[in-house]
Amino acid sequence: MYSLVFVSVFASAVLAHMQLYYPPTFGADNNPHRTDPADTELTYPYGCCGKKIPYPCRGYLDLLGTPQGASVATWAAGSEQNFSLTGLGDHYGGSCQVSFSVDKGNTFQVATSFEGDCPHRGQGTDPAKQTFEFMVPADVPAGDAIFAWTWFNREQEFNMNCAAVTIGAPGYSVAAPVVPYNQRPGPLVADIKDPDNGCWTVKTTAEVKYPNPGPDVVPGDGVYPLALPMPADKCGY
Repeated sequence: MYSLVFVSVFASAVLAHMQLYYPPTFGADNNPHRTDPADTELTYPYGCCGKKIPYPCRGYLDLLGTPQGASVATWAAGSEQNFSLTGLGDHYGGSCQVSFSVDKGNTFQVATSFEGDCPHRGQGTDPAKQTFEFMVPADVPAGDAIFAWTWFNREQEFNMNCAAVTIGAPGYSVAAPVVPYNQRPGPLVADIKDPDNGCWTVKTTAEVKYPNPGPDVVPGDGVYPLALPMPADKCGY
């Protein structure tokens, strides 16, 4: 009996990962434009299970310009929007960033950094309980864009899901941003073994404090301390 319980708990820990639910990510079972079989590994972190997952966007940028890469949401620049998560387990939190690319994934600029409690700890995998609000940058260029969600849990694991979206013009006059869109930082990339950029987050004891979070930061609940990734020279600060 003990062995069975141990195996069950171990398997749950190994598979306890999350993915972007809304907007529907490339390859997801809820993506309305998907015609290929659904990707059942979107919850897997980079480097998991002996698989090499291409960065960025898990290799799905090849779908851009095809029917399966069509936009799944339209958001006005400067508007308040939300994203939601689902998966196999919330890992009792972590830190997340959401970013946009307007050059087909060559570069990304951070919209909002969530430092701690992302996913919401103890709230399971129901997207209705794993919903996060953020502001679309007021000066992000209108047109086709990629929305990216990146996540670090406390096991030195990194995941990234992306979705095709459309940015519309602001529906009203908006103030000039404190930090222009093209000067916002890129999302943190760490905890990837292949290729290894040498940047690693703290394991187990803390959630990620982003060295370059951008102007919009949402604090967590304080259950865990925040810690910067290391070393500084490999992590962009």
